[in-house]
Amino acid sequence: MLRKAAFAALLTTLLVSCATSDIPSIKTLGKYYEDKTTAQQSTESYTIGSGDVLAIDVWREEALSKQVTVRLDGKISLPLIEDIQTAGLTCEELKDVIEEKYKDFVEVPEVSVTLLKSGSGKIYMLGKVGSPGEHPLEKKMTVLQAISRAGGLGPWADTSDIRLIRKIDGVERHFRIDYNAILSGKDVSQNVVLEPGDTIFVP
Repeated sequence: MLRKAAFAALLTTLLVSCATSDIPSIKTLGKYYEDKTTAQQSTESYTIGSGDVLAIDVWREEALSKQVTVRLDGKISLPLIEDIQTAGLTCEELKDVIEEKYKDFVEVPEVSVTLLKSGSGKIYMLGKVGSPGEHPLEKKMTVLQAISRAGGLGPWADTSDIRLIRKIDGVERHFRIDYNAILSGKDVSQNVVLEPGDTIFVP
């Protein structure tokens, strides 16, 4: 959980920022990435951490396929091969590692790695929500889902000026989200998929 002093400092900063009118809409998020699909593909570049639950599937090798949880030491255990250092890798990188190790046992191993549940990724909910603070980031969690998991909006929340704070290329960026536009179906594109470390502030 956020320490009280850090939480208070961040909340004060956000309250001051709410007085500004130059915060861009979440619709402009895509321009900060190399292409328009990068933000949508954020889960593909997700870095595995301890507590994550993965599905390891080896084609036509049911005995080698299993669900595993990344241990506190950052490793997983699989049949026939030694423990694999997993934390810090993407699912695609881990796939390549496992395929290389299974070459000693399978003629042409074809492996897929799927993130079933994120136990390492965190997001932060601040402001007028039922349960502010640190929350686990689940797979493909959206803005609406995060608000729901945080107990929903509190009384007198300003639904037209919810903020997403995300660090992009080392720079903290603020984006305005129109909750009502998402909920009414007028602009569901604003219901973006969250990334580890994202903060949602509800004024």
